[in-house]
Amino acid sequence: MSSPNFTILYVEDNELNMALMDHIFKKIPHIRLIGAASAEEGIELATYGQPDLIFMDIQLPGMNGYEALEELRSREETRHIPVLAVSSFAQKSDIEKGMQAGFADYITKPFHVKAFMTLIEQWTRG
Repeated sequence: MSSPNFTILYVEDNELNMALMDHIFKKIPHIRLIGAASAEEGIELATYGQPDLIFMDIQLPGMNGYEALEELRSREETRHIPVLAVSSFAQKSDIEKGMQAGFADYITKPFHVKAFMTLIEQWTRG
């Protein structure tokens, strides 16, 4: 089994959603998943941990996902890290708003695991 060489930070306050992601990523040995339960914690982990990719829930307590993205983009240490929105807001206008805000991609919940795995493969290649 290979050791992880790609790190994903998942910022999510819902424990069930975090557990589902943890379960999915346990099956992908080259990816290490780290979690944060708030945007503030996620920003700190991103700044000091330098993940390769960030999944950011939009609806978070305190600072929301849009505010967190803005903060990550304002910091020299984190502006290069792709941030993907993860949200149950699935209307076309919600997705367009997320993409216009600067998210690299927009994943709607609930997601289909097979499609999600394809997305992960695309983002972690290389």
